Amino acid sequence: MHQGTSTTLNPVTDQPHSIPVVHYYGEQGSGFTPDLLHCEVLSIRSREHKFTIKPHRHHGLTQVFFVHNGRGEANIDGESFEVVAPTVLVIGELCVHDFLWSADVEGYVLSLSHSLLEQLGSHQTALANTDVIEDTAICKELGEYVHALHREYQRPVDNQRALSLGSLINLLVLTLERHRQSQQGSSNQHDDKSPQQRSSQYLQRFNQLVNRDFALQRTVESYATEIGVTAPHLNAVCKQQLGKNALALVHERLLLECCRRLSYTIQPISIIADQLGFADPAYFTRFFKRHTGQSPKQYRQQSEA
Repeated sequence: MHQGTSTTLNPVTDQPHSIPVVHYYGEQGSGFTPDLLHCEVLSIRSREHKFTIKPHRHHGLTQVFFVHNGRGEANIDGESFEVVAPTVLVIGELCVHDFLWSADVEGYVLSLSHSLLEQLGSHQTALANTDVIEDTAICKELGEYVHALHREYQRPVDNQRALSLGSLINLLVLTLERHRQSQQGSSNQHDDKSPQQRSSQYLQRFNQLVNRDFALQRTVESYATEIGVTAPHLNAVCKQQLGKNALALVHERLLLECCRRLSYTIQPISIIADQLGFADPAYFTRFFKRHTGQSPKQYRQQSEA
């Protein structure tokens, strides 16, 4: 049984490629919308799946669950424990998790893209590991931020929405960071790591660098050198964890930014191409069409429709 006010669980996945990698549980979508976050009521998706959420994991995002009513049984990276409201769960990237919720469970699920956290300058160390927080006062404070995020997320899009969401996310992450730092003083950190833990750390660092430098069009070799591994090893880690090579992940992040700028700005396509490191607009168009089946112009027209 899980005890205490907080437990930090290191992500260990014995058979990572056999566990499905999804963005939203029960959906076939391959990535975030340009908002780069998602916030929903916990009971809605849980009820759709009869309160049974099967094992899965997420790439490129962290989830924060705020459970303010009901209970459930959680299985996180092989450790099972009971969740009793109020509880906040932080589910780190590639952490395998499943839940069996009670029929009266209520709360919120917040999914945060690491690329959004990078843009906001938020402390990703607070979201690097899975955390189970049961301290009532901290859960109340975090719950207020998540509730406000959900309310703001449901508002119609206006000029202040992105600023408001960003401010609330930063408050949430800072509170988690303070909690993490306070817990470090009462627990010893072990340096011995399994191969799977090291692989997860390499992949996490790779994602951070790609989020920072996607517009520089860096080579996989340059990323691997900065991480401290060889390019073949980095590719092996990516394939083992996600079934894709490192270059495919770089292209996915670049494509996401292409879509965001085409949808949310009125900049000429030639300017977007230059900002994202393409040698010329024609190369940008070929890259975009190869990955989406549409030209940038067609995609923008469809987004405006």
